[in-house]
Amino acid sequence: MPRITAPTVAEHRARRHTALQAAARDILLADGAQAVTPASVGARAGLARSSVYKYYGSTGDILAQLAADVFADWTDRLRTATAAAEPDGPAARIAAYVRGHLEFARSDDRRVTDAIAAAGLPPACLDWLADRQRALIAPLREALADRGDPDPEATAALILGTLDGAARLIDAGRDPAAVTDAALAFITRP
Repeated sequence: MPRITAPTVAEHRARRHTALQAAARDILLADGAQAVTPASVGARAGLARSSVYKYYGSTGDILAQLAADVFADWTDRLRTATAAAEPDGPAARIAAYVRGHLEFARSDDRRVTDAIAAAGLPPACLDWLADRQRALIAPLREALADRGDPDPEATAALILGTLDGAARLIDAGRDPAAVTDAALAFITRP
Protein backbone atom coordinates (compact mmCIF):
# COMPACT_ATOMS: atom_id res chain seq x y z
CA MET A 1 0.00 0.00 0.00
CA PRO A 2 1.40 3.44 -0.91
CA ARG A 3 2.54 5.67 1.90
CA ILE A 4 0.49 8.85 2.30
CA THR A 5 2.78 11.81 2.99
CA ALA A 6 0.16 14.40 3.93
CA PRO A 7 -2.60 14.76 6.54
CA THR A 8 -5.30 13.79 3.99
CA VAL A 9 -5.41 11.76 0.79
CA ALA A 10 -6.62 14.84 -1.10
CA GLU A 11 -3.67 16.90 0.14
CA HIS A 12 -1.30 14.03 -0.69
CA ARG A 13 -2.63 13.91 -4.26
CA ALA A 14 -2.41 17.71 -4.57
CA ARG A 15 1.23 17.67 -3.43
CA ARG A 16 2.08 14.90 -5.86
CA HIS A 17 0.35 16.74 -8.69
CA THR A 18 2.31 19.89 -7.84
CA ALA A 19 5.56 17.91 -7.81
CA LEU A 20 4.72 16.35 -11.18
CA GLN A 21 3.90 19.75 -12.67
CA ALA A 22 7.18 21.20 -11.38
CA ALA A 23 9.10 18.24 -12.78
CA ALA A 24 7.42 18.54 -16.17
CA ARG A 25 8.12 22.29 -16.29
CA ASP A 26 11.79 21.76 -15.40
CA ILE A 27 12.17 19.12 -18.11
CA LEU A 28 10.37 21.25 -20.69
CA LEU A 29 12.51 24.31 -20.02
CA ALA A 30 15.76 22.33 -19.95
CA ASP A 31 15.22 19.83 -22.76
CA GLY A 32 12.10 20.79 -24.74
CA ALA A 33 8.59 19.39 -25.05
CA GLN A 34 9.78 16.17 -26.69
CA ALA A 35 11.58 15.25 -23.46
CA VAL A 36 8.40 15.48 -21.38
CA THR A 37 7.07 11.94 -21.01
CA PRO A 38 5.29 10.16 -18.16
CA ALA A 39 8.50 8.23 -17.49
CA SER A 40 10.77 11.29 -17.40
CA VAL A 41 8.33 13.33 -15.32
CA GLY A 42 7.85 10.46 -12.89
CA ALA A 43 11.59 9.93 -12.56
CA ARG A 44 12.19 13.63 -11.90
CA ALA A 45 9.42 13.69 -9.29
CA GLY A 46 10.52 10.43 -7.68
CA LEU A 47 7.51 8.40 -8.82
CA ALA A 48 7.07 5.37 -11.04
CA ARG A 49 5.75 5.97 -14.54
CA SER A 50 2.61 4.00 -13.66
CA SER A 51 1.93 6.46 -10.83
CA VAL A 52 2.07 9.38 -13.27
CA TYR A 53 -0.86 7.84 -15.17
CA LYS A 54 -3.01 8.36 -12.06
CA TYR A 55 -2.69 12.10 -12.74
CA TYR A 56 -2.39 12.30 -16.54
CA GLY A 57 -3.64 10.14 -19.39
CA SER A 58 -0.81 11.02 -21.76
CA THR A 59 2.14 13.28 -22.51
CA GLY A 60 -0.33 15.62 -24.22
CA ASP A 61 -2.28 15.88 -20.98
CA ILE A 62 0.88 16.79 -19.08
CA LEU A 63 1.73 19.54 -21.58
CA ALA A 64 -1.85 20.82 -21.74
CA GLN A 65 -2.00 21.05 -17.95
CA LEU A 66 1.29 22.96 -17.87
CA ALA A 67 -0.04 25.46 -20.41
CA ALA A 68 -3.39 25.71 -18.63
CA ASP A 69 -1.61 26.50 -15.36
CA VAL A 70 0.43 29.24 -17.06
CA PHE A 71 -2.66 30.73 -18.70
CA ALA A 72 -4.63 30.62 -15.42
CA ASP A 73 -1.82 32.33 -13.51
CA TRP A 74 -1.37 35.06 -16.11
CA THR A 75 -5.11 35.55 -16.52
CA ASP A 76 -5.29 36.17 -12.77
CA ARG A 77 -2.33 38.55 -12.94
CA LEU A 78 -3.81 40.49 -15.86
CA ARG A 79 -7.23 40.66 -14.21
CA THR A 80 -5.63 41.94 -11.00
CA ALA A 81 -3.60 44.57 -12.88
CA THR A 82 -6.55 45.79 -14.94
CA ALA A 83 -8.82 45.83 -11.87
CA ALA A 84 -6.28 47.95 -9.99
CA ALA A 85 -6.40 50.44 -12.87
CA GLU A 86 -10.23 50.47 -12.89
CA PRO A 87 -10.61 53.82 -11.08
CA ASP A 88 -8.51 55.50 -13.78
CA GLY A 89 -10.74 54.29 -16.61
CA PRO A 90 -10.54 51.99 -19.62
CA ALA A 91 -7.38 53.56 -21.10
CA ALA A 92 -5.50 52.85 -17.84
CA ARG A 93 -6.82 49.27 -17.87
CA ILE A 94 -5.58 48.82 -21.45
CA ALA A 95 -2.17 50.19 -20.46
CA ALA A 96 -2.06 47.83 -17.45
CA TYR A 97 -2.86 44.93 -19.77
CA VAL A 98 -0.09 45.95 -22.20
CA ARG A 99 2.47 46.15 -19.38
CA GLY A 100 1.37 42.78 -17.99
CA HIS A 101 1.40 41.12 -21.38
CA LEU A 102 4.94 42.31 -22.07
CA GLU A 103 6.00 41.14 -18.61
CA PHE A 104 4.66 37.72 -19.62
CA ALA A 105 6.66 37.96 -22.87
CA ARG A 106 9.87 38.23 -20.85
CA SER A 107 9.06 35.33 -18.51
CA ASP A 108 9.87 31.62 -18.49
CA ASP A 109 6.11 31.10 -18.70
CA ARG A 110 6.21 32.33 -22.30
CA ARG A 111 8.96 29.82 -23.05
CA VAL A 112 6.69 27.13 -21.61
CA THR A 113 3.70 28.08 -23.77
CA ASP A 114 5.83 28.55 -26.90
CA ALA A 115 7.40 25.10 -26.47
CA ILE A 116 4.01 23.51 -25.91
CA ALA A 117 2.48 25.30 -28.91
CA ALA A 118 5.22 23.84 -31.10
CA ALA A 119 4.81 20.33 -29.64
CA GLY A 120 1.94 19.22 -31.88
CA LEU A 121 -0.74 18.50 -29.29
CA PRO A 122 -3.89 16.58 -30.25
CA PRO A 123 -6.85 18.70 -31.45
CA ALA A 124 -8.82 18.21 -28.21
CA CYS A 125 -5.91 19.59 -26.17
CA LEU A 126 -5.52 22.52 -28.58
CA ASP A 127 -9.22 23.37 -28.30
CA TRP A 128 -9.02 23.27 -24.51
CA LEU A 129 -5.96 25.53 -24.56
CA ALA A 130 -7.62 27.93 -27.00
CA ASP A 131 -10.38 28.43 -24.42
CA ARG A 132 -7.75 29.26 -21.80
CA GLN A 133 -6.06 31.69 -24.17
CA ARG A 134 -9.40 33.45 -24.81
CA ALA A 135 -9.73 33.93 -21.05
CA LEU A 136 -6.24 35.48 -21.03
CA ILE A 137 -7.37 38.10 -23.55
CA ALA A 138 -10.73 38.80 -21.85
CA PRO A 139 -9.49 41.69 -19.63
CA LEU A 140 -8.27 43.52 -22.74
CA ARG A 141 -11.53 42.96 -24.65
CA GLU A 142 -13.52 44.14 -21.63
CA ALA A 143 -11.49 47.35 -21.30
CA LEU A 144 -11.87 48.01 -25.02
CA ALA A 145 -15.64 47.50 -24.81
CA ASP A 146 -15.84 49.84 -21.81
CA ARG A 147 -13.89 52.42 -23.82
CA GLY A 148 -16.64 52.22 -26.44
CA ASP A 149 -14.68 50.34 -29.09
CA PRO A 150 -17.11 49.24 -31.84
CA ASP A 151 -15.34 45.88 -32.33
CA PRO A 152 -13.37 44.92 -29.20
CA GLU A 153 -12.56 41.47 -30.60
CA ALA A 154 -10.88 42.86 -33.73
CA THR A 155 -9.13 45.64 -31.84
CA ALA A 156 -7.84 43.13 -29.28
CA ALA A 157 -6.45 41.01 -32.12
CA LEU A 158 -4.67 44.05 -33.57
CA ILE A 159 -3.24 44.99 -30.16
CA LEU A 160 -2.04 41.42 -29.64
CA GLY A 161 -0.27 41.59 -33.00
CA THR A 162 1.51 44.72 -31.82
CA LEU A 163 2.41 43.03 -28.54
CA ASP A 164 3.77 40.00 -30.40
CA GLY A 165 5.97 42.37 -32.41
CA ALA A 166 7.08 44.06 -29.20
CA ALA A 167 7.94 40.68 -27.71
CA ARG A 168 10.08 39.85 -30.74
CA LEU A 169 11.95 43.13 -30.28
CA ILE A 170 12.59 42.25 -26.64
CA ASP A 171 13.73 38.77 -27.71
CA ALA A 172 16.15 40.41 -30.15
CA GLY A 173 17.80 42.30 -27.31
CA ARG A 174 15.96 45.61 -27.27
CA ASP A 175 15.50 47.31 -23.90
CA PRO A 176 12.22 45.94 -22.45
CA ALA A 177 11.31 49.25 -20.80
CA ALA A 178 11.81 51.19 -24.04
CA VAL A 179 9.83 48.63 -26.05
CA THR A 180 7.02 48.69 -23.47
CA ASP A 181 6.92 52.51 -23.60
CA ALA A 182 6.82 52.46 -27.41
CA ALA A 183 4.07 49.82 -27.45
CA LEU A 184 2.04 51.82 -24.93
CA ALA A 185 2.45 55.02 -26.94
CA PHE A 186 1.36 53.24 -30.13
CA ILE A 187 -1.58 51.36 -28.63
CA THR A 188 -2.98 54.12 -26.44
CA ARG A 189 -2.54 57.11 -28.75
CA PRO A 190 -5.79 58.85 -29.65
